[in-house]
Amino acid sequence: MKPLKLGLRVWFTITSLVSFLAGWMLLSHAGKPAPLLPPQTNQDNTAVTTDTSTATPLPTLQPLPSLDQLTSGSAVTTNQQSLQALPSLPSTTSRNFFPSFRGRSS
Repeated sequence: MKPLKLGLRVWFTITSLVSFLAGWMLLSHAGKPAPLLPPQTNQDNTAVTTDTSTATPLPTLQPLPSLDQLTSGSAVTTNQQSLQALPSLPSTTSRNFFPSFRGRSS
């Protein structure tokens, strides 16, 4: 039993090393990913200025009501037309909800 156990350990070690090296070789020859930022054409290390007139402004959100306003009920009312009503579920009785399993034996 001891030679079998030693043989399995050697086999697992060799196959693990071979598969690791094969994966490493495949990844090293794979295509390189695109860079996250485009390369700068300016050779000196100065900051590139952007034209703010062509930039699209970011949208702003309305401020959140404070905790005191939420608890007192004087919070800004939300637009009721933008809220969608929940769908109504058909009413089920408790008898239909819990099916009874009947067997012939008792």
